[in-house]
Amino acid sequence: MMKYNQSMVSNLIWKSKFGNWWASAAILCLIFYTQLLQANSYSYKSFIGNCPARPSSEFALLIAKRFEEKKSLGDVKRYLENGHHSERYFVSNYKVDFDPLREHITIKLECPGPIYRVTFYSTKGTRPKSYDDLILASDGNFYNKIFADFLTEEGKLTKKLPVLAMPESRYGRELWDGLKRISTSIYTLELEKNLTEMIVNKDGSLTMILSVNSHPVSVFFGKSEWDDKIQKLSRLVTYTQNQQRIPSIVNMTNAKKVVVKFSE
Repeated sequence: MMKYNQSMVSNLIWKSKFGNWWASAAILCLIFYTQLLQANSYSYKSFIGNCPARPSSEFALLIAKRFEEKKSLGDVKRYLENGHHSERYFVSNYKVDFDPLREHITIKLECPGPIYRVTFYSTKGTRPKSYDDLILASDGNFYNKIFADFLTEEGKLTKKLPVLAMPESRYGRELWDGLKRISTSIYTLELEKNLTEMIVNKDGSLTMILSVNSHPVSVFFGKSEWDDKIQKLSRLVTYTQNQQRIPSIVNMTNAKKVVVKFSE
């Protein structure tokens, strides 16, 4: 997995401010689900699935033009691997097949699903400084926030993404591995429909804000054993919903006991 330091994050933030990608509506209308291109004697067809239409269509065209020029799938693969194109076009996986009898290329693209709208913040000085939002996707990488904007405009993302706020000083592989595991559990347990915000505090502890039956619930996870605690939280949410009595605070900092407080 790619590690992100402060300069790399700052570079992504700069890219999020570059241009207005959807300014040309005519380009957006070129392709939505399949695209058939003609170039000299070759024909090309692309399948973009749940990918955002414009950047994935541009990515497919890039592949088509490269193959037309070099006549080699191996060259196309090396070219894409060396170009870091996934960051620009939001493509996490691709497959290119060539039928020499029909002189036809089929391009299949896959894109990650957006999980959180991420905000890195700095606590230096008297007032925290928040950076522009980035998108943390299911492949474990950060993407420009326009990724979610494209999907929303095309109706492929119909809900507001929860926010993951974390201090830049705490970011690292160990923390991300923990967040990735708990995020997988959140979606497996269908808690994502209740999640509105997840906060990594300066000391590395985790706080989660849920909305259960339109009632806010603050959950304190502490610094460790998040995997076990999310399972307990899922059972607790189900139980309190059935009882129609929603807590306001759930303290799980001690893995051996759960402290639940209700509003008066």
